[in-house]
Amino acid sequence: MESKSISVIIPAFNEEVTLKACLESAKGLNPLEIIVVDGGSTDGTREIAQDAGAIAVKSSKGRGIQMNKGASLAEGEILLFLHADTLMPEAGINFPAESLNGYVGGFFKLRFSDNAISMKLVELFANVRARIFSLPYGDQAIFIRKDVFEKIDGFKEYPFLEDIDLAMRIRKIGKLKYIPLTVIVSSRRLKKGYPLSPIFVSLRNVIIALFFMLGISPYRLIRLYR
Repeated sequence: MESKSISVIIPAFNEEVTLKACLESAKGLNPLEIIVVDGGSTDGTREIAQDAGAIAVKSSKGRGIQMNKGASLAEGEILLFLHADTLMPEAGINFPAESLNGYVGGFFKLRFSDNAISMKLVELFANVRARIFSLPYGDQAIFIRKDVFEKIDGFKEYPFLEDIDLAMRIRKIGKLKYIPLTVIVSSRRLKKGYPLSPIFVSLRNVIIALFFMLGISPYRLIRLYR
């Protein structure tokens, strides 16, 4: 399977600061196409996407909604969902050329852009969790065969937790492959300006995920996330 079979789908909303670098890193995949799905940005997000040669489309805001819109337009055999503040590995990436026999998709090793000890601890836990439980978060550049994505009806258009929900449904029909290449993720969502905030925010997120897996609706849990 050649890398030309990959469609990279990037949901974005007011990401002009991070998007250009994200797009440049995605080009390292030599993909068939890069689709940026804009959720109504008021900055230069769409223009940056177009200038970089990506397909830029509009959508209602919501990561699940945006990624489903991108997937509906994609022509690749593999859909790779990349957050706009995440960078793909700089080294040559040939992961689809590796055998995917027995796997329906996969995810990458995570590294945060901040090297603080608290971030490193969160990073370690995230990678262990993803590998042991096959439960990656969306910032680990989840990819999936398009036929499988369509079979499970794509992302649920929840206000959040769409990534965990997708991984849980994938696990019921197939296995996700861990790719030991590092994606670099922005630390901005974990840094809240008080000591050890990444650890406390990460623990909150784990508790929210556990509640979700116990059956509590994302529409109720979103109040704990904001």
